[in-house]
Amino acid sequence: MSKALSRTLYLLSILAWIIGGLLLARGLMGSTILPNGTISHIAHPGSVRIGLIVLIAGGVLAFIAWIGALIRTAQLGRWGWFVCLLLFSGIAMLVYIFIGPKYPARPPMPVTTPPYGGYGY
Repeated sequence: MSKALSRTLYLLSILAWIIGGLLLARGLMGSTILPNGTISHIAHPGSVRIGLIVLIAGGVLAFIAWIGALIRTAQLGRWGWFVCLLLFSGIAMLVYIFIGPKYPARPPMPVTTPPYGGYGY
C-alpha cells in the first residue's frame, strides 16, 4: 500500500473518531446515571448507536492503514520504522504518514551476468 493511501485512510479514521466521539457524547448527554456509575436510561440511543458504529469504522480504517504501513516499511527494508510502527502504532503512524520513508534503505543491486566466452571456454 502506498504511503499516500495510508495517509488518507489514517486521516479519515481520525475524522471518524472525532465525529463518533461527538455523536456518542451527544447521545449520552442528559442520560440518567445511577450512584454506582451505571447508566439506567440513555437520552438519545440513536446517536449512541451511530456514534459507536462510526468509532468502529474509524478503528477499522486505522487498522488497515497501519497494516499497509507495516507492509510498506518491510518492503522498503526500513526495519527501524517497522519496529516503531509495531510498538508505538498511534504516534508513530502520525509521524510516518507525514515524514516516513519513501525509498529503500539501500538501493537494489543491478543484476548482471558474467561475460559469455562461448561454449566450453
